[in-house]
Amino acid sequence: MTYVHTAAHNQWVSRPADERFASLEALHEATTHHKSVAVEAIGVNLSKLTVAMRDFGDRSLEPVLVGETGKEARFTHHGFKQLASRIGAPANYLRTLPPELVTANFNYGLANSEAQDDALLFAKNGEMRLRAALSGSYRRIWNADITERLLAMTKLYPMWQPAPAAFDGSRGLYASDEDMFAFLVDNNRRIFESGPAGGLSRGFMVSNSEVGTGSFVITTFFYEYVCGNHRVWGVSNQKELRIRHVGNADASAFDELGVELTKYADGSAKEDEAAITRMQTKVLAASKDELLDAIFGLRINGLSRKVIEQSYDLAETREDWYGNPRSVWGLTGGMTEVARDLPNANDRVALERAASKVMALAL
Repeated sequence: MTYVHTAAHNQWVSRPADERFASLEALHEATTHHKSVAVEAIGVNLSKLTVAMRDFGDRSLEPVLVGETGKEARFTHHGFKQLASRIGAPANYLRTLPPELVTANFNYGLANSEAQDDALLFAKNGEMRLRAALSGSYRRIWNADITERLLAMTKLYPMWQPAPAAFDGSRGLYASDEDMFAFLVDNNRRIFESGPAGGLSRGFMVSNSEVGTGSFVITTFFYEYVCGNHRVWGVSNQKELRIRHVGNADASAFDELGVELTKYADGSAKEDEAAITRMQTKVLAASKDELLDAIFGLRINGLSRKVIEQSYDLAETREDWYGNPRSVWGLTGGMTEVARDLPNANDRVALERAASKVMALAL
């Protein structure tokens, strides 16, 4: 499950300048370029391939992949890692070896490989480079096809825009030849603007990798505000759709993207307010002890009795924000704040997932 609080922030702190984009149009142009120079090879027998060393004029030898016809392709960093993985070799270790041992290890692994239906992805832009090496069951979802649909959605629903500018002007839009990430918000239709917590906005994040480093993921949520470093605060009602790149993933991704985002983008603030009102008015128990017993009895993964009590106690101190701490909205508000302060990311994700399940009691 995507940890929304820091997902966009992590992109912001880790991406180099050439992977940051100021508009969806620029993001789409970049992903379209990666697709336009892509060459796919399907049904590849790895035992027919070899690796050789070449000098490209920088006084150091570099491994290249050699096909059955003698055509050569240099490796991207990721392509090297994936092909090494396909033959069971640790890429990081191979990078430390002398050239002759790199070729010997690769060629031994390739010659003895039983993979006869692999999918290789190359970039042909003056020269060939291996971008990805995956099993034949992989079904690619192109980043450009996703950004195309995001563009179409924002034209149909212009209230949806890239995230507010971060300190350096970044808008939450990133892409490389491996993956893409987009953070969009609707700040024009605030929910409960006059409420004690200052109102909520709706946002969503979309991520994908066309070389197999991650699934296709859409995450929708409410939030209170976004910092200048793209940390997202006051996240609630988080929902996630994740599609693995197997089977009919490509068709499913486009169908789900179109259906889910259109439905979410077109949703009215009144509908969202009605959902939150149901969570605010749904009282889970008559007392704290009864609430602890009832929620712990649901046996939700990641939700211990101790954490439930911490969440309740915190919600009680925030009653002017969340209302009744024994309500669904109150308790899950406390859970979200407890999750935010947990040092371990896996624990934070588990607690946010648990909060979504508690929310479902009122929806």
